[in-house]
Amino acid sequence: MKTLRIFLQFLFVVVNIIVVVLFVLAAYSSRFSPEKNLFFSYLGLGFPVLCVLNILFILYWLFQWEWKFILIGLISFLICWNPVKNYFPFHSKVAPVPQENVLKVLTYNVMGFGYKNHTKLSPNKIIEYIVNSDADIVCLQEYAEHKSEKYLTREKIFNALSMYPYRSIFILSNTKFMSYGIAVFSKYPISDSRRIKYESSFNGSSVHQIKVKDKNITLINNHLESFKLTSEDRSRYSAFIKNMGSDTFDELRGAIQQKLGPAFVIRAKQANIVAEEVKNAKNDYVLVCGDFNDTPISYAHHTIQGPLVDAFSESGWGMGISYNQNFFLFRIDNILHSANMKAINCTVDNVRYSDHYPMWCYLQLDK
Repeated sequence: MKTLRIFLQFLFVVVNIIVVVLFVLAAYSSRFSPEKNLFFSYLGLGFPVLCVLNILFILYWLFQWEWKFILIGLISFLICWNPVKNYFPFHSKVAPVPQENVLKVLTYNVMGFGYKNHTKLSPNKIIEYIVNSDADIVCLQEYAEHKSEKYLTREKIFNALSMYPYRSIFILSNTKFMSYGIAVFSKYPISDSRRIKYESSFNGSSVHQIKVKDKNITLINNHLESFKLTSEDRSRYSAFIKNMGSDTFDELRGAIQQKLGPAFVIRAKQANIVAEEVKNAKNDYVLVCGDFNDTPISYAHHTIQGPLVDAFSESGWGMGISYNQNFFLFRIDNILHSANMKAINCTVDNVRYSDHYPMWCYLQLDK
C-alpha cells in the first residue's frame, strides 16, 4: 500500500511538471508561426484547459501541504501572467459611460443574417439587433444579400439600416442566388475603401478611412480564414467532448488534422499582410475589427495586434466566448485599437441569432 502511494505521488509530480511546461509553452505559443511549426498552434488551443489543470494541481498540493509544488504552480502563473489576464480579463463595468469623444463600435459575424428575410410583419432578428445597438460603426462578416426580391436583398438591408448613411460592401463570393462578403456601416463618412489582397477563396479583409468630426480613423474589417469544418466534423467534436472515447477521438483526429493545419498556415499569411496594413496606417487612430477565426492565444491574433490594444482584454469580463456552436468555446471575434483610444465596457452579447455572438465596445478617443 505504501509503495502504491509513493508511485501515485511520483506520477502526480511527473504529470504536474508536464502540465506546467505545456502551460508555459501554450501561453507563448502565439510567438511561433504556423508556417514553421504547427505544434504551437495546436497547443495554443489547449491553453484554457492547461490553465484549469494547473489550478487543480495547485489546489491538490495545497491539500497535501506540499509547498514546493505549490510554488512551482504559482511561479508558472507569474511567468504567464500577461497571457492569462488577456485570455481571462476581469474588469468591472464603467458607469456612466463618458460622452465626449466616444464611439460605439460593433463587430458581428451575422451568418448571412440567419438566411431570413426582413419584413414589417416578420423582422430579421439580426437586423433588429443592429438597429437597436445604437453603434456608430458596424463591422459585419458573412454579410449576405439575396438576388431575388422575395428574400433579403441589398435594398432591404440598406432601408432597414438607414441610420447608417455611409456603407462599404466587398463581395467575396457569389452563387446563383446570393452574394457573400464583408461590410461596414457607419454614421460617419467613409472614404478610400479597398480590399486587402491575400490568399483566400471565401474570406477577406478591407481597409477604410473614416472621418469622425475632426479625427481620422483607419478601420480594418476582417474575416480571416476559417477551419471550414463541416457539420459532420462539428458533430464528431461534440461527441468527443461528451464521451471522451478513443473511438470518437480517432474519428475526429483525421478530419481535424486535414483542416486545422492548412487553415493555421493560410491565416498566418493573412495576419502578416493585415499587420503590414496596421503598420503603414497613416492616421493617428487605428481600429481593427472582425472574426479572426482564432483565439487570443494565436499567431494570427498576436501578429495583427502588434502595438494595438485588445479592447476585450482591456475592459471585458471572463473568456468572452464569441462562437456558440458545438462546444467550440473560444473568443474568435475581436476589437483592437491604437493606444490613443480607451476601451470601455467591451461586451460579448449573449444573443443566439447567428453562430457568433456580437461584440461591442465604447471607444474614447484621446484618452
